[in-house]
Amino acid sequence: MKKITKRQKELLKIIYKFIEDTGYPPSFEEMKDKLNVSSNQTVLDFLKSLESRGLVKRGAGEARSLTITNLGYASIEKQPLVNIVGTTAAGPAIEAIKQNEWTQLPSGYEKCDNVFIVKVKGNSMIEANIYDGDAVLIKKANEYKSGDIVLARMGDEVTLKRFFHDNGRTYLKPENPACRIIAITHDTYFLGKMIANLGKR
Repeated sequence: MKKITKRQKELLKIIYKFIEDTGYPPSFEEMKDKLNVSSNQTVLDFLKSLESRGLVKRGAGEARSLTITNLGYASIEKQPLVNIVGTTAAGPAIEAIKQNEWTQLPSGYEKCDNVFIVKVKGNSMIEANIYDGDAVLIKKANEYKSGDIVLARMGDEVTLKRFFHDNGRTYLKPENPACRIIAITHDTYFLGKMIANLGKR
């Protein structure tokens, strides 16, 4: 891979700082202003070059869909950013409370991708040492095994529970004997599995 140029690195740092400060990537106009260039085409050329080097990913023609890859973070010597997507229940399922905030990925998880953070509300997982107000790191997954702690959506509601599959029965089990087991139905969708409890953030 060709060495990243000074101007490309400058744009990557601009994108990083903007996401860190605002919770979303900069627009073409904002990148143009920060780079002090006169046209969107110049910004587009920079982005194409960064994308061809595997330093960013973007949706077709959409600046706001920009994400920095792990290789991109390494090239500017920055800790990866992870999205705090909202609040989930550790108790009865609650309507997802969305937010748009980013924070640095904790040390030890730099190579993780397809991850996001949710903040926990409730006490149904206290015997798994997950408490009200904790932030948990969730990884999107294609496969789940019995015993995984999963983030599950049921209609418009979400909850964090332990997944079990035994004797032909599948269900979500709280880690608090005072809380009820939730049966898995056709309306249940797993958003990911917990890979770390980051505590209060």
